[in-house]
Amino acid sequence: GPLTLLVLEIEHRNCSRVLIVASTGDVHGETGELFHLLDLLGYDGNGHHPEGRRLVFVGDLVDRGPDSIGVVRFVRGLVEAGRAQMVLGNHELNLLRGSRKHGNHWFWGEPEVIRKDKEALSFQVLADASFRAEAISFFKSLPVALHREDVRVVHACWRPESIAELQEFEGNAIEAYDFFTARAE
Repeated sequence: GPLTLLVLEIEHRNCSRVLIVASTGDVHGETGELFHLLDLLGYDGNGHHPEGRRLVFVGDLVDRGPDSIGVVRFVRGLVEAGRAQMVLGNHELNLLRGSRKHGNHWFWGEPEVIRKDKEALSFQVLADASFRAEAISFFKSLPVALHREDVRVVHACWRPESIAELQEFEGNAIEAYDFFTARAE
């Protein structure tokens, strides 16, 4: 179905505006819905907004939808060009960890049935080894959270004590995930 989105505009020191697009339904490979939303919000195809707004993607770009590859390449281009920021979601973390879950077999080039009420294979663009390396490199460059005095961005839940521990943690997102998961067990 269509994406359900929360849009926040924050005035930052009376000079720059930050636009945060947080999807309660997540993007999940839905290029058409993402591009339609950005068009409605006034962005061009290069992520420019006439008022200088900045996009922040809040994880879960991938899985389930038809074109996770297209979404990742589009967002990566915006991030690398300095026109957007992104934090990791649990779906990107699953891919980083090599964890095969329902909806992410596209990443390993394997078709699958996504909808439980369907018997036929779902339409998904399937990844090859080259894209897997590209995506892993991009995801490894992303933070789990963004924090400024006036705004906090995280995919799931912001717990001050957890964020403080993450800030002190020396390692990447995968190592942090493994460390905190093992500690919770």
